[in-house]
Amino acid sequence: MRQAGRSVLAMLALLRSARPLVPKQAVRCLARRPVKKRPTISMALRGRPGAQKREQIVLPPLNEKIIQPLLRVVVDRGEADDEVLGIITRDEALERAREEGVDLVMIAEKSDPPVCKIVDYGKLRYQKDKKKKEQAKKAKTNEIKEVKMSYKIGEGDYDVRKKRADKFIKNGNRVKLSIQFRGREQQHMSLGDDLIARFIDDLEEAGANIAKTKTIREGRDLTTILSQKS
Repeated sequence: MRQAGRSVLAMLALLRSARPLVPKQAVRCLARRPVKKRPTISMALRGRPGAQKREQIVLPPLNEKIIQPLLRVVVDRGEADDEVLGIITRDEALERAREEGVDLVMIAEKSDPPVCKIVDYGKLRYQKDKKKKEQAKKAKTNEIKEVKMSYKIGEGDYDVRKKRADKFIKNGNRVKLSIQFRGREQQHMSLGDDLIARFIDDLEEAGANIAKTKTIREGRDLTTILSQKS
């Protein structure tokens, strides 16, 4: 009985002296570990390639936010010429805008005196956005698309490139046609002129009216710019 008691005491002493399974350093690290935030849509979009940021619209000074005492004022008359009121006070301009049922909009703040227009601001904004889109569309149609091919191109690949060029030109784009030569093929550069002539003939047969620039050599390529005749 006495021996069994000693065994129990020895085991308790051994347990007290035993090292903890988790070191104190690890316990402290676990205690300091920050809690992860649950991802949100805004977090997912932040820094993501292709994620579009909302465009900020900066409004010009309108109505009571215009603080200059004297203004040069015109009144929008739609399709007709603007009505010129000349230089009048801010209060007179605001009163006239209220009579017209529209806004007083600053259009040239740095002029002396500043220039304002009495106009429906929503309509003015729409016209500016429309003009901006038309300019962007015009710039896009002036892009140069490139079509490349080897002078030994197969018929199937040739048809693919012909259809692509035809689509570009009919959309208003210009096409840079490059005939590629490799190594000893450069001894047959004249065959590139024949291929360009054939390509133009095929495009015209498809309904395009082609204008081309002078064919030039760029390194190992023969190039020319094709476009729709105006």
